[in-house]
Amino acid sequence: MKQGKSGISRFFANLSDKTRELHKADWMIIGILVLIYGIISFINLGSTTNPQTFSQFEGAGTEAVFEIEGDSVEISQIRLYGGNIVGDYDIYLSDDNLSYQLTTTAQETMAFSWNDFAIGEQAKYVKIVSRSDSVLGELQLYDTYGEKLSVKSLDDHGKNLIDEEDTVPANINYMNSAYFDEIYFARSAYEYANGLNAYEWVHPPLGKLIQAIPVALFGMAPFFYRLMGNLAGILMIPVMYAFGKCIFKDRRYGFLAAILMMFDNFHFAQTRMGTVDSFLVLFMILSALFMYKYLVLAKKDPLGKKLLYLGLSGLFIGCAIATKWTGLYVGLALAIAFFVDLFFKYGYRVSNTKKEKRELWQIIGFCVLVFVFVPCTIYLLSYLLFPNVVPGNINSVSAVINQIKGMFDYHSHLDATHDFSSSWYTWPFMTKPVWYYVNYLSSSMRETIVGIGNPAIWWVGIFAAVASFLMALLKRDRENSFIVLFILCTWLPYLFIGRVMFLYHYFPTLPFIMLAIVSLVRLINDKLHNNAFLVFYVAVVILLFTYFYPVVSGTPAPSGYLDTLRWLSSWYF
Repeated sequence: MKQGKSGISRFFANLSDKTRELHKADWMIIGILVLIYGIISFINLGSTTNPQTFSQFEGAGTEAVFEIEGDSVEISQIRLYGGNIVGDYDIYLSDDNLSYQLTTTAQETMAFSWNDFAIGEQAKYVKIVSRSDSVLGELQLYDTYGEKLSVKSLDDHGKNLIDEEDTVPANINYMNSAYFDEIYFARSAYEYANGLNAYEWVHPPLGKLIQAIPVALFGMAPFFYRLMGNLAGILMIPVMYAFGKCIFKDRRYGFLAAILMMFDNFHFAQTRMGTVDSFLVLFMILSALFMYKYLVLAKKDPLGKKLLYLGLSGLFIGCAIATKWTGLYVGLALAIAFFVDLFFKYGYRVSNTKKEKRELWQIIGFCVLVFVFVPCTIYLLSYLLFPNVVPGNINSVSAVINQIKGMFDYHSHLDATHDFSSSWYTWPFMTKPVWYYVNYLSSSMRETIVGIGNPAIWWVGIFAAVASFLMALLKRDRENSFIVLFILCTWLPYLFIGRVMFLYHYFPTLPFIMLAIVSLVRLINDKLHNNAFLVFYVAVVILLFTYFYPVVSGTPAPSGYLDTLRWLSSWYF
């Protein structure tokens, strides 16, 4: 045991190198971390084999008729796979294909999801009649023993509903069906990939366009519409490593920053879901990282290096805003950090040389380009290159402006309620996690996915943020001032927003909370003159990630075990 402890201590001691840049050893560590997390994150990400052909039911009364092979048989249930437009269907049964009796109405609620509807009657023929515009992808009938019934279509409408029987799952779950906001974002990704009008229009298109890439290449299945978000979640790990090392000039703290992102349960759950938050947060972290790399440059450093970092920061904040408007919050922090730095480097000095004055105006002019023109261009092109957005085609600058007005009106007047909504000031405490999915396998087993963070990160992060604020205020610490600025700019604006909000709106703040934790751990390490607390804290983080893993991964688990994870009475899963 003693040898093990000394080995761990030596490992962390050897991590320290006191530089901001990434070297060969850093890339090796990053590669190992990415490999480990990548394997974990891809386990049961989603099915790759869902129906790819669909039948469109145009208006009420459109029908598809099927004949069961063999004799008339008692049908226990019908399983339907809905497409991008959900609808209601009246199910009729007949023994002679002449006289049909209504047996049930199938009411779909989720796009690209499997649904079962009970029948419990005997028949030879089945007729499905739509009640509105809708799209279906596949149909499967079952007998009283749960065995699949073979059917043939009696019209063209039904042919696409029985041509992919091999895709019908044995059990319906998150692996083969969309859940939570995937019914908006994944649906729109499919529509972009297929040149259709995109249903989700209250956020800019870039994230959905990225999400649509594997859908266009490989087809519409959960694995593919979750793929890009999961890759973005993986990429956050090396970015956080680079951020931690850049700020704290120590490989140990780059490692810690990556570990915190790697083993945060909320990050795991959110980035494996087919929404656009993964892209938003990745772009925001990158924009902040490159701004910090610019800020730490000395006045004498090459102008080209300064412009490179500013250009990359502007590029990624443009991508963030074109994914979700909340990217503007990081844009505010970038602007404050940039102008404060500009003032202290150039603004109050009367001794600036002509070369320095020229450089100052070159930097300002360049920033107008990369922080105004580039983001506007990215935003416009994300619409103009793929104009199929509901409502209306976005094929001109004026149409984009009208769309912006419509989006603003939607968000500012949204008067919806939700069981798992929460106020901004409760987010650091995780008082109301968002319950994304549940499937009751039996009275004692269930699988569930909830947006809940690692308590060792989120709750410790409260104290870390306060500590960073005090160090920034009392010691005028540059690193902590930067961290606090981004925490405040990504979190406090929600104070002024009246619409329904959720814990996942705190996701963009989380990376900076993690950096505050790194700062606190560094302070404790320096006081102790060893890495004991760092080792202990990393162990606790990994342990709690493992403990909460079943409720963020959808892994089937005993209900009794899942109930032990409900540490607060407001936690539901």
